[in-house]
Formats: sequence, C-alpha cells, structure tokens
Amino acid sequence: MIYPVACAVPNRDRSAPKLSGVVPEIRLRPGSYLQTFYMKDTVEEEFFCNYEVNPEYEYAAMEAGFPVVARGAQNEVRAIESPTHRFFLATLFQPQLSSKPDNPHPIILAFVQAAADWARKKLDDSVLE
Repeated sequence: MIYPVACAVPNRDRSAPKLSGVVPEIRLRPGSYLQTFYMKDTVEEEFFCNYEVNPEYEYAAMEAGFPVVARGAQNEVRAIESPTHRFFLATLFQPQLSSKPDNPHPIILAFVQAAADWARKKLDDSVLE
C-alpha cells in the first residue's frame, strides 16, 4: 500500500535534506476530523518525500474504513483517518517539523486534547464503578 518514491519537493530550503520541504495546496476533505483541526480547507505542510500511498491500493484503505481526508496538488493521498476512532490519523506530512513551543501544530494540539479527553473519561468511568 505504501511504496518508496523520490520526488522533487518545491520550496526546499537549501540547508534542508534533499527530499524534504514545504508542499502547498494540500486539500482537506470538508467535515473530516483533520479539517476540523485546521478549520480551513487548504493547508501547507512540511514532509519528507520518501513514501507515498500507491494509488493502485487506495481503495483498500477506504474499504477498510479509512477514508482519504487530504490530497496533494496532483490528487495524491496525503492523509487518511478513522472516523470511528477517538484519534486515528495517518499523514505523509510531519507536523512535528513545523510545531513550535509557542505555536504548536493543529494536529499536535488535537492529539493532546484527545488524550486529555480520554483520560478525563477514564477517570469519570472509574468514579461510576
């Protein structure tokens, strides 16, 4: 399903690794969890262009319950999620690359919030027992 690639990354900083850079125009599926984290329809993300989802197997992810929720400029898959899970998101971009202590990435904020919500629910459930 995932296969190695070596693609040119536009806007690569000269000091950055060869296959890394910022990719503009990643389209987010309206109504997806991912789109709610950003609260916009198009984003720019950093990633290493080492792997991609093989388009021949994209249907397999969707049949398994993991819809495509982000696509690149050439319609390539950039992220999938599980709408039935508290927090399951798989991206080809890397939020840790652009996250800063004073400006955390939206996905990292969403993950921390999901963990806090889960811990709170677990505590509430234990009180009811």
